[in-house]
Amino acid sequence: MQEILFSIPISGIARIDEGSITITINRAETAISFEPQQKQERISLEKGRTLFDVVLETAQELVRRTDENRFSAAQLYGLAMERYPTLKRNSWGSHVIASAANHPSQRYYGSRRNYLKYLGDGTYSLSLKYMGKNKSGDPDKE
Repeated sequence: MQEILFSIPISGIARIDEGSITITINRAETAISFEPQQKQERISLEKGRTLFDVVLETAQELVRRTDENRFSAAQLYGLAMERYPTLKRNSWGSHVIASAANHPSQRYYGSRRNYLKYLGDGTYSLSLKYMGKNKSGDPDKE
């Protein structure tokens, strides 16, 4: 058996539209249709409000709903997603850490708050001065 090396020049065009891609090579053509990916919306807050305000309000709401002052950032995120479905998880986690005065990583954030107390192992509690009325607020007494 004898082998002969050769090459064939191929020219083609790829046309990308909003919902499809068409590829043409020489005289052959194929098309792929797809759902265009929607651009992720940014969270929009009322004028003068920050994500730190949302962290505080969400923690207060969670304590009010569960009647417990011990929660995780994931629990806060789940509750916040009910009201702000475009909330990004990484932004949320950063703001929760920056809201806990005693969190070891808070020093890496420029804007620090004292809304939360870090209890270790990913759990937090709402600081006493931000608790609603008729709540002990002390996670050590629960």
